[in-house]
Amino acid sequence: MTYFGTITTPTILKSGTQSLKIKIYTYTPFVNKGSKPLPQEKYLKNGVKFELKIEQTAWIKGGGGQEEPKNILTYNLPQYETNSKGEEDHNKPIDYSGQTELTREFTFAAKVPYELKGWENSEDLTKIDTLELKDKVLNFYQNFRGAFENGDSNAYINYISKAEFRMFQCYYPGLEEAKQKSKKWIDFASQGKVFEPIESGELQFSGNGKVVSIRGINSWDKNEGVLRYRYKKGPFNYVLVFDIFLHKPKGAKDFEIVWYNMLDKNFFKREAR
Repeated sequence: MTYFGTITTPTILKSGTQSLKIKIYTYTPFVNKGSKPLPQEKYLKNGVKFELKIEQTAWIKGGGGQEEPKNILTYNLPQYETNSKGEEDHNKPIDYSGQTELTREFTFAAKVPYELKGWENSEDLTKIDTLELKDKVLNFYQNFRGAFENGDSNAYINYISKAEFRMFQCYYPGLEEAKQKSKKWIDFASQGKVFEPIESGELQFSGNGKVVSIRGINSWDKNEGVLRYRYKKGPFNYVLVFDIFLHKPKGAKDFEIVWYNMLDKNFFKREAR
């Protein structure tokens, strides 16, 4: 099985050296709806492949599609030990079976045609008491969820507007396309959606300690956002995951959303979690 990593552009504020950390977790078996859930496997399996690719491209001015992608970084999880010459020794496979997760860190050079005001001048959140900080982040999430559940699209706009504008700056949609995308989510919020309760999660820092989020810790939401909306469409069960990242600009009274991801997961005739 091969996994491919994707980096969201809003996490790159400007051109220059970027830091990246990836984590590889154990496998969680899918089960049919109504069946007894299977536990997440405790240890990694040998032979599992992981490939990470980072490519650079750009739109060709005046139309004509995109430039040929330029490879910036490629990483493949090694399967064999290396000898004194730095070559793979196929007689010595690496044993990953005793590990519950793997962490790898990289740096790469990014070149982007913008410079965003993100979290660089925000407060260092690692200096706040962890329990107090988690309580404040959770309260923000609950209020954000309340805007959806109450169909309060104006509150939703107030929460998301700065992060959405930052998103559009780095994804470069046309004006009408940006308006349509924004309207779609405003209409979605105005309908009133019942989210899943936040069962558990752990505080996680990024952006050199200036960005914070609460991440899932269960087998089905490991390292995902904890704001989750379940729905059904045809034979598919869906989970719409809202992954909200917060920062606190210096001098600001409250947290703000600095970026977000919205992930739609589907499960054919399986329980959506």
